[in-house]
Amino acid sequence: VADEQGVPRGRLTGTIQNDIIKEYLSRGTYIFPPEPSLRLIKDTIVFTCREVPKWNPTNVCSYHLQEAGATPVQELAFALATAIAVLDTVRGSNDVSAAELPAVVGRMSFFVNAGLRFVTEICKLRAFSELWDEITRERYGVTDPKHRLFRYGVQVNSLGLTEPQPENNVTRILLEMLAVTLSKRARA
Repeated sequence: VADEQGVPRGRLTGTIQNDIIKEYLSRGTYIFPPEPSLRLIKDTIVFTCREVPKWNPTNVCSYHLQEAGATPVQELAFALATAIAVLDTVRGSNDVSAAELPAVVGRMSFFVNAGLRFVTEICKLRAFSELWDEITRERYGVTDPKHRLFRYGVQVNSLGLTEPQPENNVTRILLEMLAVTLSKRARA
């Protein structure tokens, strides 16, 4: 649409989820198994980083993992494993140079779940942030702290809400989001 309307791709901003691995892991709605899925994700990342540089080409979606029954710790582990698999695929493809990789890392974002396990959720967001910084620094050699920033959006866990007690949903949502807000260096 931008091309058709004459809008330069460099002016476009936005985020696409582009995490089709989550369909395999948590939703059971996958069309492709992991390897072809990773290749499609990589192709999108390579294209957007070159052609649409302000675009966030992938949003690792761990939200659905908790909806499918994962604990917050499992959500964290699977999300980071997915992000590593994506970045390893990008790096291993030779479609992105070593000099371009930090910018690719800096464009990644996450979509996380905030459930009712208050203390665990606080710890999960702290761990996400600290582990992502460590992984991007040590595994991928990213030196710019801005590119190592754990960028994320949060949605409260809808499984904790109930139709028979709607007045309690406000309190549940408040507790779920409060855990995220109290996390160290939270930006939610």
